[in-house]
Amino acid sequence: MAFFNRIVTLLVIVLLWLGVVLLAAVPDLALGWASQGLAWIEQSLARGAAMDPSWLFGVLRAGSIVLVTLLALLLLRWEVRRRSTPVVKVRTASGGEAAVTADSIARRLAWHVDQLADVISVTPQVRTRGSAVDVQLDLQTSPDVDIPMKTEEVIALTRDVIQAQMGLQVNKIKVNIEHAPYPSARLSQ
Repeated sequence: MAFFNRIVTLLVIVLLWLGVVLLAAVPDLALGWASQGLAWIEQSLARGAAMDPSWLFGVLRAGSIVLVTLLALLLLRWEVRRRSTPVVKVRTASGGEAAVTADSIARRLAWHVDQLADVISVTPQVRTRGSAVDVQLDLQTSPDVDIPMKTEEVIALTRDVIQAQMGLQVNKIKVNIEHAPYPSARLSQ
């Protein structure tokens, strides 16, 4: 379905482009068409007002057509515009350059942080900011973890992975910790 949408979108854009080029190439003809169209609209409104006092309905229909056309053009623009994946550029000492996606950084962080003791699961969110990244880590830990110590350990590991191993810069690191529930205590009877 996405392929069909893209084909239709491109055809509409090409037809609009062709119409604008033809109108710009032959301006006298375009002005004649425009004056004929305005005269027709004026006559239609006059006929509608004379026949039926609800001529406003026709004006509202014309306004809705214009509104829908503008909305369609906006949607076409959004459809055709390519969405870029967020990347961070890495410059090497030899003058080379590499681009690392935010998803790659998040997967690598998830793997490394998940290896820490008392970490049950981790969900990283990486946002690119120019040549650096902002990182938010949502951790689920065991219920008896020392929060300040674990936070420092996670931040140090995150900085090590991003800066030392990947050669990127870190703007800010935010760690959200959620404890897993305590195991239910069974009462002896």
